[in-house]
This record gives sequence, structure tokens and C-alpha cells, in this order.
Amino acid sequence: MAVGALVGLILGMIGGALGWPSIDEILVYAFFIIGFFTFVGGIFKWIFRL
Repeated sequence: MAVGALVGLILGMIGGALGWPSIDEILVYAFFIIGFFTFVGGIFKWIFRL
């Protein structure tokens, strides 16, 4: 487990220096997109139920 943390730390430092997007930014966008599609799907389900 400690080895995985060290590898992640090294990769994170290299990625930050090279300008890669962090995993947090990727996850935020992924959850935003999933939430948006869920919201739109809920609206359509509510409209067609009427």
C-alpha cells in the first residue's frame, strides 16, 4: 500500500510538472456529465408521464 502511494505521488508530481489534468478535475467533469444526463432524463420521464 505504501508502495502504491509512493508511485502515485511520483506520477502526480511528474504529471503536474507536465501539465496533465489531475484525477480530481477528470472526476468532477465525469460526475457533472452523469448528473446532467440523469437530470435531463428525469425531466423527460416526468414530461412523458403527464
